[in-house]
Amino acid sequence: MEMAILQQRETKSEVMIAAVDLFYTKGYHATSIREISSKAGVNVATVSYYFAGKQGLLEECLLAFFEPYLDLLQKVADSSILKNDPTRSHMMEAAFSLIEFQQQNHRFARFAWREVTMDSQMVREMTSCYLRKEQYIWKLLLAQDIEKGISIKISPSFFLIQLTSMLSMPFLQSQTIQELWNINPSEKHFTREYSCILREWYLGVTCESAITLG
Repeated sequence: MEMAILQQRETKSEVMIAAVDLFYTKGYHATSIREISSKAGVNVATVSYYFAGKQGLLEECLLAFFEPYLDLLQKVADSSILKNDPTRSHMMEAAFSLIEFQQQNHRFARFAWREVTMDSQMVREMTSCYLRKEQYIWKLLLAQDIEKGISIKISPSFFLIQLTSMLSMPFLQSQTIQELWNINPSEKHFTREYSCILREWYLGVTCESAITLG
């Protein structure tokens, strides 16, 4: 029984990976279930059985990214309340953790952020609650940093716009990142290299230098 469940999970994962690659390169409407099943090495009936059609598959792919993404962000926020460490920026710890998560799931990150930027009512309705929750948690983490005495040189709203944009940008513009900094978001060392860039940005827009950044 356990082996069968594991095999089902692997099959679903293979189908979703094939789907996000095809949705990204060809677009959702131009991609057929037959193409997805062929790329994943399964039959069409298997895709229909697991996902109840292409729209169900699209929704599953988006959920596979946004749910763990927000769970990780919430976990850091909960930890920051418990620890209440005045020497640490838990907001930046969250940023570093999310960069690592996205690197490990770069296909889904690239696909999900691209879908959010497109004018699709279905995607907007599906992701709006996730994006509102993300915004709420970031505001909470920023407020905690400000309460610790961390001073920022720009408005709080613009600070958050810059931060969240820097977290999604490498996966939306991976070619530009590779050309400018010679790092690819799909490679493991990307997390370390891009975290250094985030540190430089943070120190440039705050008046703090002694705060611990993970």
